[in-house]
Amino acid sequence: MQGWPVYLGLLLVVALWTGRQWLIRRQVRKLTGEVTADPPFPAPDRPEPLLRAAAAQGEARAMLELGDVSALKRNAPEALAWWTKALEAGDDLAAYRLADLLQTLGDSEAASLHFRHAIEAGVPGAANDYALFLIHQGDDAGHGLLLRAAAEGDALAMYNLASMAAERGDLAEKERWARASAEAGHPHGAFSLGLLAYESGDLEEAETWYRKAAEAHHANATFNLANLLRERGDFDGAAHWYGRAAAAGDREAAENLVLLRRRRHGL
Repeated sequence: MQGWPVYLGLLLVVALWTGRQWLIRRQVRKLTGEVTADPPFPAPDRPEPLLRAAAAQGEARAMLELGDVSALKRNAPEALAWWTKALEAGDDLAAYRLADLLQTLGDSEAASLHFRHAIEAGVPGAANDYALFLIHQGDDAGHGLLLRAAAEGDALAMYNLASMAAERGDLAEKERWARASAEAGHPHGAFSLGLLAYESGDLEEAETWYRKAAEAHHANATFNLANLLRERGDFDGAAHWYGRAAAAGDREAAENLVLLRRRRHGL
């Protein structure tokens, strides 16, 4: 039973990293609707034996990727060891990895140290995560850091500001940050704008934002877009997006697709 906290911590790190991989990808491509199967960590170009050989020669990126492999194997001690070596060898991205893992393992002081290192090195997403870390710790500096990250173009930070505004009941602020996030390319921001437009009765704008989010594989947006297209009489479009949602595991979308096909064929 003693190993469970470590394993749960690794699971959380993997989940967090899945979201941040989008941040890196959105810097080099727009929302395209391309179907991808990206792992939580980037798949290494080299097999593990070659990575180990490269790490033995002092290659920092090989050490980082070995830490990633260890994390995927849920081996927290080994991931910590490899990422520490990678950081010592000069790979600043390892500081970000370490900060997340140490945070989940309860070492707040060390996590804070590594977050600051990653931010100073300009690692994408680090400022957003450190801001949330500080907010969770009750540190008022977190909100200011989140604002700075948003001002510097971090779409996830913008979306988090929108979420916080929603929690406060500040709908105008929520829409402002959701729009900024969506325009910066974040699918959650686009989905939020789609919801707001739909609730206000602007179905054209709702479709626009749902589609942007759905093309970025946002599950709820995919389902909502299919529903909206069905309401507007575009049954071919609805069938397409119900199919996409069903393929992603949405049981209700699969049921709606069957019902739609029966209706169209008079069954």
